[in-house]
Amino acid sequence: MRFGEGYERLERGMFISKKGWVDSFLWLKKKAIVKSDWCKDPILKAITDANGGAVEAEQTLCKYDALNKKVITGFVPQQEDMACNVWKKIKPEIFESKNPKTDFVGDLFEGVDMIKKP
Repeated sequence: MRFGEGYERLERGMFISKKGWVDSFLWLKKKAIVKSDWCKDPILKAITDANGGAVEAEQTLCKYDALNKKVITGFVPQQEDMACNVWKKIKPEIFESKNPKTDFVGDLFEGVDMIKKP
């Protein structure tokens, strides 16, 4: 599938990957309210505290890079990514042992009600 079709799936809470990305994948963090008591990052905690205990977070595209074992927040697809036809919906292998029914981002986190299963 093309990236545009994949992005539609991301908006529905699914995961996508590109051919050649071994165990790496994208997901979409939806717009949300971040509460101070959830924050482990001291800068984010200070910001939420200064804003009365919560702050609005914008939607962002994230990538898990399995090769380098890191998460890239604010992932920006390159022109080549958007033009190719090698994207696919996946169920990330890292969730296989924890919850075999996990196909959607909302299945992974408590209180995620902004993502509805299709």
